[in-house]
Amino acid sequence: MRGGKKPGDGAGKPAPSTLSFEEQRQKARDVALRLLAVRERSAVELRSRLRQKGFGPEVIVDVIDRLQETKLQDDGRFGSQFVEAASRREMAARRIQAELRARGLSKEQAAEAATEDPDAELARARELAERKAARMTDLPLETRVRRLSGLLARKGFDPDTCRIVAKEAAGSPSLDPLVDGDLP
Repeated sequence: MRGGKKPGDGAGKPAPSTLSFEEQRQKARDVALRLLAVRERSAVELRSRLRQKGFGPEVIVDVIDRLQETKLQDDGRFGSQFVEAASRREMAARRIQAELRARGLSKEQAAEAATEDPDAELARARELAERKAARMTDLPLETRVRRLSGLLARKGFDPDTCRIVAKEAAGSPSLDPLVDGDLP
């Protein structure tokens, strides 16, 4: 009977709600520290995971506040580490900012962490598209452009960059974004 179980039921451990506030706080702190040992997390992610474990709002707020006071949890540090990892996965700044917002960072924090020089971002898009296009030489031109454009869009590059860079990398004769005569 899985559906009716509460945290701690049947596992030999008491549910967090049956413990004293101090015991709950210690257990929640231990859980949070284990999560942070795996990777840096935003305060919103920690709050969500602790809530899933059955801890009350007062305990969660207390634990996260204490972790932030002792610099064990820091949204700015989380943002920087996330940007570094996402850049290795060749994501565009726009997509990285959206991911950071989804993980609980404010619009300002996400923009500060993931803002990139437009020329550098364009160069990254070109490098990625050229590398992928090298494996598509046997495909028709429109297929190459479509696939490269889709790849760049999934990485978070803006539509104009996707279209222009995909055409360049695919070897399309018309690189003028306003002239689509060489493609249907």
